[in-house]
This record gives sequence, C-alpha cells and structure tokens, in this order.
Amino acid sequence: MSLQTRPWRLAVAGCGAAAFGLHLPLLTSHPAFEVTALADRDLARARAAATRFAVPRVAGTTKDLLDGADMLVILTGVHGDLIEAALDAQTHVFTEKPVGLDVTSTRKLADRAQESGLLLEVGAMRAHDPALHAALAAVPDMAGGWLIKADGVDEAARRRLLPPGFSPYTFADDPPQAVPEQLSGPHQVTALQTLLWQGYHLLTALVLAAPGITPAACTLDADGRSLHALLYGPGAEPFTLVISATPPGRFLEQIHFSGPSDATVDFARPYEPAATTRVTTASGEQSGFPDPFAAMWQAVSDRLAGQYPADLPTSAALAVRVEDLALAMAAICRPGPHPRKD
Repeated sequence: MSLQTRPWRLAVAGCGAAAFGLHLPLLTSHPAFEVTALADRDLARARAAATRFAVPRVAGTTKDLLDGADMLVILTGVHGDLIEAALDAQTHVFTEKPVGLDVTSTRKLADRAQESGLLLEVGAMRAHDPALHAALAAVPDMAGGWLIKADGVDEAARRRLLPPGFSPYTFADDPPQAVPEQLSGPHQVTALQTLLWQGYHLLTALVLAAPGITPAACTLDADGRSLHALLYGPGAEPFTLVISATPPGRFLEQIHFSGPSDATVDFARPYEPAATTRVTTASGEQSGFPDPFAAMWQAVSDRLAGQYPADLPTSAALAVRVEDLALAMAAICRPGPHPRKD
C-alpha cells in the first residue's frame, strides 16, 4: 500500500483535442492528480492549454517535462521515444493507445516497465466501460456477435474542442512508425493502421469477450476505406468485424453479442456524454452508464496507489493482446477487388 499523501504529479505530452476535451479537464479537477507541466510540438498550443487549465509550466524539452513528475501522460500520436525517456527517468507512464504499430516493441516496453517496477498504463477506455461489461454479463454463454464502427464525426468533434486558430492533428502529421516485418504489402500495413487507429476499442471488446479469439479472414477494400473480418472464439463462435469510413456527420459504433440471451451496445458519439450509450437486452433498454473515461483514470490512480487488484491483468498486458490480434488480422488481410467500371 502506497504512503502517498500528496496528489500524483503528472506531466502531459501532447495538447491536441483529446487533451483539451478529455484528459486535462478531468486531470486538473481530480483530487488524486496535479498536472505540473505540459508540452506540445506547437508551443502556442501548449501555452493555450496551460492558460485554460491553469497548469503552471510549459516545458521545452522532454527532460524539463519529466522534472519532478510521478507519471508522464503521453497524448501524442507516436509514443515510443517518450515512453523510453520516462522509463529512463524512473517515471511511470500513461500512453494513449495504441502503444505502437509493432507489437514486438510494445512487448519490450511492457517488459522493461515491469522489470523496473514502473507502470505502463495504456488508454484502453473500453476495458473500463460499464456499458460493455453490462453487455458481457448479459450474455454469459456467448455464441458469437458483430462489431461495427463507421465514424464520420470525429474530426469535426475534435475541431470544436480546440481553441480558435488550432486544427486537429492527424496521423499524417506524425513521423513514420515502424511496422512489423511480416506484413507483405501496403494493404496489410493500411489494415493494421485501420485496426489500431480506428478499431482499437472494438478489438479491446473482442479480446475481453472471447479470450483466445483468432482471425479467419480479413479484407480491405481497394481504396482502403473499409475493412471486413471474420474471427472465431475458442469454441468456434463466429464474430464479424467491420470498420468503415462514412460520410461526414454519420456515426455508428455498435457491438452485438448473441447466445441464449442477446445484448447490443450502441456507443455514444466521440466526446459526447457516455450517458447516451445504450445497452439493449431482452429485458429492455438501459442507459445512463457512468463515464468509462473517468473509470479508466480512477483505475490508474488506484494502481499508482497500489490498490488495484493484483490478479487483474495490467493495461499493458491487454494492449499486447490487442496489438497481437490486430497483427494477426493484418497478416492475413487480402485486398478487395477494384470496383467495376461499366
């Protein structure tokens, strides 16, 4: 049990929409945390965040950012170098998901953190989602299901969260990331990016619903905008996964579990209240669930304090399972046919 008597000091790297709209509002008001410093590759953006959330210091270097911090909170698109720097400084780490595109590197970072007695927490928000866990509890004898994500609202939602004059970051703004050598073509790399950038929450739900799930087929359409996959649980239960682009303004993120009883989860739109998430079962519809994002950060606080149940897998272990599954799907992914031109 930790003897910590002051808030945990957090240094935050990355001041994009997720920082402005999710992390900083919660972390700067949570009694267990104190945000001591911010950094961003755009200094003006970091200063705007510091002003809005009353953070006392904007750091110009990683060394300065880590000075005095208990945990580095990484909200950038590329994480590896920052995680390494924090572990070098004997500092705990929280990182946005995915840890990276190469699960071998993720596994090495997780092992290094564990060997050093440090936390490597990964932002797998869905693992803490009361709505998802309600659906899992409603279908104890799972016979399969489907998972769908079609998101045409994320960029507009992120733009609204930022101060005037700032635009949302995109993955195209980030330096290239290493990808696993076993991926044989550009379509497989695109499939991996789609699974880990757009489909991470769905994959989290899959590995929680069906430990030991394996992919049987995966197709990415010719323009790289729609991925379809078939997977089987350990008892040959079939699961269908669809991740697709959609016109602006349209959104669907839905999970359905089938069995002797069924459950369907319709998730809230990005950055909208989690209370709008709905779970539908044979007994009716339920909404008003607690915020999974707040639950995730409470779990981080508990783990820092040594109060998190030791028999539960760490979020780093879950991240490795998710990235392993994404790689297995990408490795068998085939390109879809080009549309016919009549």
